[in-house]
Amino acid sequence: MKPIDEIDLKLLNLLQDNSRITIRELSEKLFLSTTPIYERIKKLEKSGYIRQYITLIDPKKIDKKLIVYISVILNKHTREAVEAFEKEVNILDEVMESYYISGNSDFLLKVYCKDMDDYHLFIAEKFSIIQNISQFYSSFVLSESKVSYHFKL
Repeated sequence: MKPIDEIDLKLLNLLQDNSRITIRELSEKLFLSTTPIYERIKKLEKSGYIRQYITLIDPKKIDKKLIVYISVILNKHTREAVEAFEKEVNILDEVMESYYISGNSDFLLKVYCKDMDDYHLFIAEKFSIIQNISQFYSSFVLSESKVSYHFKL
């Protein structure tokens, strides 16, 4: 596979800013005709540089005002135990991100809830019933100072 070039990097930066930008607008910004822009986008998609296109929703607008990071320590660390935990966590709608990490914890989860009562229900009725959890610690987000999904290329 041929490595990406400077034009591909510029194209990726533009698409990160606005994935709804038209091929025509991209061609004007990059000084290329529409066909090469289209072909480059398809190449970037096929090679995995572009994984998907998404719409970022403001969680507060849909009444998800409480963000909680949960650090999880597991009892068992076999591959089967870790995979079972991942499978259980991945079906929980409140869990938006899950990372298997090194350090004092085994997993770091990012959870969105309506409020503290909603979080309590999540813990009591969904999370605490997952097998193999030894301990977990909750950290509540007080305010956001930076949230970015744009990699500067």
